[in-house]
Amino acid sequence: MLKRVFFSSMFILIAVVVIAALPRVSNPEPASQTELDRAKFNSDAIEAVWPAPKAGDRIRSRMILRGEKVIFEDGPIDLIMNTHSMRKSVLSILYGIAVDKGLIDLDKTLHELAIDEVTPLTEQEKTATIRDLLMFRSGIYLPAAGEHDSQITDRPKRGQHKPNEYFFSNNFDANALGTIFTQETGYQIGTFMDTYLAKPLGMQDFNANNVIMGDPWFWPSKNTLHLQYYMYLSTRDFARIGAMIAQGGRWNGKQIVSQDWIALSTAQHSDLTDNHIKYTVYDGAGYLWWLDSKNGRIWTDGYGGHFMLIDPVRDITIIERNFTGNSYLSTLRWLKSDNKFSHTRSGLGAAHKVLIENLE
Repeated sequence: MLKRVFFSSMFILIAVVVIAALPRVSNPEPASQTELDRAKFNSDAIEAVWPAPKAGDRIRSRMILRGEKVIFEDGPIDLIMNTHSMRKSVLSILYGIAVDKGLIDLDKTLHELAIDEVTPLTEQEKTATIRDLLMFRSGIYLPAAGEHDSQITDRPKRGQHKPNEYFFSNNFDANALGTIFTQETGYQIGTFMDTYLAKPLGMQDFNANNVIMGDPWFWPSKNTLHLQYYMYLSTRDFARIGAMIAQGGRWNGKQIVSQDWIALSTAQHSDLTDNHIKYTVYDGAGYLWWLDSKNGRIWTDGYGGHFMLIDPVRDITIIERNFTGNSYLSTLRWLKSDNKFSHTRSGLGAAHKVLIENLE
């Protein structure tokens, strides 16, 4: 009897460990993938201001592209990582493609779209348009899946601002945009992204399964109608997206997203100098993009140390990623790390300054 209990317990323990270690997303081998070209560049000056992680540090990867060519890389650039809030900027691109195809009308209101929430939206909140949500100006201040930090502590009171009156970076707008996208296009986000973005860009580590709908691990679940969408991308695939933006929506001689959408979505629609955002590097926001107008830079970032800087004038893309887990065990390991937030966007800014000095 004791032997049976022992072996049963061991079987359950092994099963739990195996399940906990299984990756949520596996590296695909897309038939449409293409290798990135490389160009020679002396990276000593880059390393001096943007040092590689020390032994035992986080799993981090970095890349710099000039045009469509890699001039600097470090770390596992093919490792699939959760993009966290960088997902929002990718969704902005997908919206642009859908708008170009006539699938989405940005001026439709939530009332016209029949979008609501578990806590019913007010008549004022329902007047918000898709465009308002893309600008984080919906005027809807409700709890949302995956929110954290200032999204909770700085949230205005409900009804405090009308739609398009005030910028507030929140997950309700972002997650509701995911719901609206699938409703209006008839596509799942992953399928649309694979067809109209990943394949044209020749992404090497992506297919439709890299986008998952549902609550994040280790985050409290929220009672909501709008699920958070996860996007898992490798550094080298995300760098392609940045390079495409830097080139006005073009990649390999083809227009992937219209120049009009790139210009519209990366234009300043909100002035952040008097707002809840405390990041001094950003002074404006577009359609789910952060802006540094002083230096002519476009940014996207995500929780846990994910940053991408785009300089369209000089055709430069700089990206840094931090592995925050791809299984229960690896995510828990990252959450318990004493060094999970050790690096900041300042390294990318310093590298950008060095590039300007060396490339011009």
